[in-house]
Amino acid sequence: MPKFFNSDMADLAHQLTLSPRRLRMEQIRGIDRLLGLIESGKTYPFEFVCYHITRYRKRGAATGASIPAKALVCDLVTLAEVLSRKSNLAVAELGEGFCTHEELAKELKVSTKTVRRWRNHGLMGLRIVFEDGVNRLAFCRRTIDRFVKQHAGLVAKGAAFTQLSENEKKRIVQLARELVGQKPMKLHAAAKIIAEQTGRAVETIRYTLRRHDEANKAAAIFTNHGEALRCERHQAMWKCREAGDSVEAIASAFACTVAEVEAVLRHVQLEQWRQATLEWIHNELFDAPTADELILGVPEPAAPAVVSQRIPTDLPPYLKSLYHTPLLSREQEQDLFRRYNYLKFKLSRTLKKTDPATATASQFQAISDLRSQIEDVRQRITRANLRLVVSIAKKHAGWASNFFEIISDGNMSLMRAVEKFDYARGYKFSTYATWAVMKNYARSIPEQHYQSRRFVTGQETVLEAVPDRVEAIDCGDQERVRELIDSGLKELSDREQEVVRQHFGLGKDGKHLTLEQLGERFGVTKERVRQIEIRALARLREILSPSLADALPA
Repeated sequence: MPKFFNSDMADLAHQLTLSPRRLRMEQIRGIDRLLGLIESGKTYPFEFVCYHITRYRKRGAATGASIPAKALVCDLVTLAEVLSRKSNLAVAELGEGFCTHEELAKELKVSTKTVRRWRNHGLMGLRIVFEDGVNRLAFCRRTIDRFVKQHAGLVAKGAAFTQLSENEKKRIVQLARELVGQKPMKLHAAAKIIAEQTGRAVETIRYTLRRHDEANKAAAIFTNHGEALRCERHQAMWKCREAGDSVEAIASAFACTVAEVEAVLRHVQLEQWRQATLEWIHNELFDAPTADELILGVPEPAAPAVVSQRIPTDLPPYLKSLYHTPLLSREQEQDLFRRYNYLKFKLSRTLKKTDPATATASQFQAISDLRSQIEDVRQRITRANLRLVVSIAKKHAGWASNFFEIISDGNMSLMRAVEKFDYARGYKFSTYATWAVMKNYARSIPEQHYQSRRFVTGQETVLEAVPDRVEAIDCGDQERVRELIDSGLKELSDREQEVVRQHFGLGKDGKHLTLEQLGERFGVTKERVRQIEIRALARLREILSPSLADALPA
């Protein structure tokens, strides 16, 4: 049920939808007549409203509260749409001419957005089933005539928008640039100032600036939130700060106080943070009133017992450093990922509530601290799993000349996996990360890296000394993954199953066949086998859970 401002009107809507359908058009006409009687600033008893719609007059003293005119107009327009939608009214039942949303905007020489806005002023629309079977909004001719007569000034003012010349539009845009160039200013505040200078309506100014920003994104003045996007003075201060100039030097150069410079720097930094993409894996626990205490206030799980290892002296520094980072237990992983995603959720919520133009030093510091905590947790998770990347890389590529480039590429996959992992599913992160890194290597490592390992000598000892990720994939997780893949494969056709199993070595013998070999077996071309494989993998992604589907080969 659509939202009504008055609860009595909501009850009336429910009762009228239960009344005989043959009364529907008369009830709707009663709503239209009542809209023509309402005067701004007055209040109306509910019994008065009910009588004009139903022609039923309740005996005795009035019991319903009086309804303010503004709220009543909105509720009546909503009521008309509810009744027409519930009744599935056809075009023929209107019994008079009508206009669609677009036709009315063209007739009154306004935008469709203006027509939608006028519904809050009493422009009643009906949901009608057209001849093509689609339910659309329609405006009856008597409703249009009544509204135009009742709100002649409003209609004329709306039509005046289309009379803006190109020079006027350019002047409005230029004035907006000058205003935000002097100091940060929101769209509404700028529109009010420009409206006073030009004699145009505030809404006209806002709409003009919105249209300009949508059509010229590179030269946009305001963000989607209506805040100033560019302020040359502030950007200049920010560049000076990035160049290493002190706050005092910037204040002296721009002839302002240190406090003003600090406020500007906070504003620019917060704007950048707000515009940056921030994603997290949501959990219902995050919405709890005591989420801080439940997630951040609890002590971290105890670390597993550290097994001392002898560090070979001939290892490169990077590989040596892996010995010093302790591995995470399942409980630690769950706790860290819970904290990581909740901190990002909390940061996003805080940024939305903070106005960059008026943010205090304490608010800025709180946001900065949140970002630092997020980065610390991310680093802990990533460092604890770097052994896993090296372990997978040495099995896939051997000692190639660009081995550390391959490691770096795997680390990037690991960091992406950290962002996408859903700890609430119960799997260990190492299971998901292994699939993600292997998927990346399957695409990025040339085939000759696999073939060249048997010809390389003298480096295998170094590679074997690299500490593998202990319990890279838990036995239970490994079995569960295999079960899920097998169940997914059963949903495919026999040919699709065999292509996937044989190409990726998922059969009992573990043997890999090339696409060309599979083509010879089926009597088709290599390209046809590739098409079958692509279709099969696409279907598997739909069948399997997201954490496994992300790991399937592209």
